[in-house]
Amino acid sequence: MAHALDSRANSPANDLRDALDQVERLVVTPTPETVENLLTLLDKIKFMFQELTTAGVDLRPEEGRWEGIRSRLDSRPSAIVAAANGAGGLAKLRVQNPPAEEMWWQLDQIVNERRQRAIVKAVRFGVVGIAILLVLYYGINFFFPPSQEAIFVLESVATIEDSLIENDLEQAHADALSAAIELPTEPELWLWSAVLAEQIGNEKQAADSLQKAQDLLMDRPIILWIELGNRRLQLSDFEGAKAAADEALAIDVQSAQAHFLLGSIAELEGDKRAAIDYFEKTFDLAEEDEPQLAVIAKVRMGNLLQSLDPFETPPPVEEGTQTGS
Repeated sequence: MAHALDSRANSPANDLRDALDQVERLVVTPTPETVENLLTLLDKIKFMFQELTTAGVDLRPEEGRWEGIRSRLDSRPSAIVAAANGAGGLAKLRVQNPPAEEMWWQLDQIVNERRQRAIVKAVRFGVVGIAILLVLYYGINFFFPPSQEAIFVLESVATIEDSLIENDLEQAHADALSAAIELPTEPELWLWSAVLAEQIGNEKQAADSLQKAQDLLMDRPIILWIELGNRRLQLSDFEGAKAAADEALAIDVQSAQAHFLLGSIAELEGDKRAAIDYFEKTFDLAEEDEPQLAVIAKVRMGNLLQSLDPFETPPPVEEGTQTGS
């Protein structure tokens, strides 16, 4: 009887594992093109759990993975909401996929509620802190007037990021290019223009803006590639970020910042063990000369170690490779 049950349950259980595999990949970097499939797969997985549990199938390993997925959705709902906004918004997707009652279909409401709670908390408990900051701000401005160029860059980047929050890449690029033209001596603005031009497919503008940033950072080429990689990473261009990190390592194979960038990419891609190796290497390289980066890498590594499944079998190490090299 038990053998018969296992045979009947084998195919549905495999379907469940395949669905979990798909969701674990999709949830790392949801996009407007994949978000609806991700949400409907989540519905399908919940239904399969109910069916297989009723049939008496032992799903303890799968339940652990399912709990991890739901925990990620709860801790990082903004990524799903941003992707859904690019597909017309979660409200539209709920209408298209009734009944859409599960938590993952309500992430836009969850994000809004959390923002409102954060605002209320800030208002309630931040009055004294704001007053202190204002005193410090005006005091610093009085004794050490800030650079107008620095203020312009901060305001420009904030404008760019506002457009990105709205998932308007065209406007974000227009903001970046306009700011770079107004302040052509600031490489950060040209880098933003370059990565956003890449995102919208304007290869000529991307190349032109990158060249201007290279000209300005001619004496600091590693900084150029690290900053380019970080901005590509912000836009979920993992391959582009890796390419930038590789360029930095080609200049200095012992670059702590390049290893840290690769660790950040691996972490966002879900490869925790690779991320741990990169952060460990970052710590070793930065401990003496860049203590702040070393501390950050150590904290990131510690958090990942705590999140690892102790029963997970690590992938085999290919012959000739060495961890952290």
